[in-house]
Amino acid sequence: MIYVSEGLLYICFAILTGSLLLKLVPENRRPSVQVPNGLLLACAIAIPVLSYVPIHQLALVFGKDFGMSYGSILKSILLDINTGKAWLWTAIGSCGLSLLLGLKAFQNDKHMPKVALFVTFLLIVWLGYAGHASALYGFRGLITHATHFLAVSVWIGILFIVSWFAKDNANWHAFLRWFSPVAIVSVILTLLAGIILMTFTTPQYVNAWMLPYGQMLLIKHLLILPLLLFAYSNGFGYKKAAQSNPNFNPRRWLQAESLIALLVLAATGVLGQQTPPHVVKDTLQTVSPSPLFTSVYKGSFSPDITLQFSLHLESLLMFAAALLMAGGLLWMYRSNKLIPAFVMGILTAVFGYYGLMFAIA
Repeated sequence: MIYVSEGLLYICFAILTGSLLLKLVPENRRPSVQVPNGLLLACAIAIPVLSYVPIHQLALVFGKDFGMSYGSILKSILLDINTGKAWLWTAIGSCGLSLLLGLKAFQNDKHMPKVALFVTFLLIVWLGYAGHASALYGFRGLITHATHFLAVSVWIGILFIVSWFAKDNANWHAFLRWFSPVAIVSVILTLLAGIILMTFTTPQYVNAWMLPYGQMLLIKHLLILPLLLFAYSNGFGYKKAAQSNPNFNPRRWLQAESLIALLVLAATGVLGQQTPPHVVKDTLQTVSPSPLFTSVYKGSFSPDITLQFSLHLESLLMFAAALLMAGGLLWMYRSNKLIPAFVMGILTAVFGYYGLMFAIA
């Protein structure tokens, strides 16, 4: 339940960010987009509800461990722990955002979306304040986490809204002309902030693959590969594909890209509710190794082992298959064959995973 709530929370942020940003874009530079105001209102209301789920779980665990009532533990969490303080501010900000979105004037006023976007930005900052990096490294961790999530929300939010809520196919070229640079900047910020976050939370990246957190982090990184391939194709291959095929519809391809992006968000949601392994050996004293890792790893397992890369024929074959699938995705894009391209994108991540896992010793 906690993983589902976290994934839905990130989707709510993406929908709000993408919708509000597109409201600020001139109509001649984007397709006609109509996002139901009820959906935006539901996302604003859902944010404090979904972000309360981990606090509820924490209160139950602490109440059992310390023999205290739920109310007493909850009060302590909300007043003394960063996660609780951030939730209080999130609840207040979400109430204000819900009021803005509920106003009839919101639909036609030019300035209301700007205010709503600013409140959404504050909610993202408070989400970063509640994260692992902020608790460990203070302001540096807060800025890094907030920047990472803001960049993801801008990129995936715009992508998701324009691909699923566009009402026509007008102005696609004008849209992609400004969205491609925005997406590139967002990707660069996401990767840089993500690398910094890893130095905070997962300094032993390869060894962390023994743990559920490390496995999910690896899966997330591998899913980014087909996402970037789709982003590259949609950003730079669109004109050539449209010239060679008059029936080419970029919206379908953006929808496929957004589906992979949702998988990345789901993996991020799972990571947000797992213990980051600062020292893998110590974490293995309290956390069981990942069943996925133990089922693939061929060596004998011990909490003291240090994983290293050693390329073998089977791992090289998996990497070759991953490259073949990546090339096939780009070829299918040119041929306007969406389903095979989507499958090849997923297989790129799958073969890449097994190539890495077969290479460790």
